[in-house]
This record gives sequence, C-alpha cells and structure tokens, in this order.
Amino acid sequence: MMAILSHLLLLLYHFVFSFISSVSFAVICDVPRKTLVTGGIIGAIGWCGYWEMWSHGQSVFMSSLVCSLLLANTSQICAIKFRNPLTVYFVPGLVPVVPGVTIYDAFRTLLLDEYSNSARIFLNSFYGAIGLAVGIIIADSIFRVIVGPMLQKRSQRL
Repeated sequence: MMAILSHLLLLLYHFVFSFISSVSFAVICDVPRKTLVTGGIIGAIGWCGYWEMWSHGQSVFMSSLVCSLLLANTSQICAIKFRNPLTVYFVPGLVPVVPGVTIYDAFRTLLLDEYSNSARIFLNSFYGAIGLAVGIIIADSIFRVIVGPMLQKRSQRL
C-alpha cells in the first residue's frame, strides 16, 4: 500500500511540474490564454506517459514513442474540439520531453574527454528524438485514417 501511495505521489509530482513547464513555454510563445490549461494538461499527460514507461524499464525510444503518441492524439482531439490549431497544444506539450538537457550533458561529457560516456548519452538522445518523430508520424497516420473521420461525422451531426 505504501509503495502504491509513494508511486502515485511521485506521479503527481511529475504531473504538476511538467504542467508548469508546458504552460510556461506556452506563455513565452504567446499562445492564446484560453488554451494554456489544456496545453499544460496535454504536456503533463505526455511526460507522465514517458516517465511511467521509463521508470518501468522501457528504453528511451519506447518511452518517447508512447509519449509522442499520447501528445499527438490528445493534441489533435483538443484542436478539433476547441477549434484551434494543432500546434497551440502540441508544441508546448512537447517541451518537457525534448532531450535538450540530455544533449547538453552529452556535450559536457565530450568536452571532459569522456568519449565513451558521451557517445552513450548522444545515442540515448538520438533514440529519444527518433522515438518522438516516429510516434508523431504514427499518431498522425492513425488519426487521419481512423479517428479524424469519426470526429468529423460526429461534429456534422451536432
């Protein structure tokens, strides 16, 4: 019971700070104020998906793939539902997952002449970026073929 509670508290911690990160980036990018909360929730969902996969032993690639699938699908649904551009939700949501700090760490270790460690960190960054890109492509394809037509039919009835 304590293990489950501590895991849920850690998940809540990650959710709150990834929400703040997404909303902060959205404010910097001058996203419309009415989309800030939704974009923050999308970013938090994406990060929590990444963190859950990674903390349960999945690779960086699989974690990034699941994260980008969550981000892209929820962003597209919100874009249709609230009638805003997709990028208003997707770009701020992507910020917590982009491997910027990891790439910084890779360059830092490279400059400290730790070549094997630097190569390992660069590869993990590359795997994460490729996982994000593949997930976006898969989610967009799935959405255009399956989910998009269903949502359009439903919105035409209303």
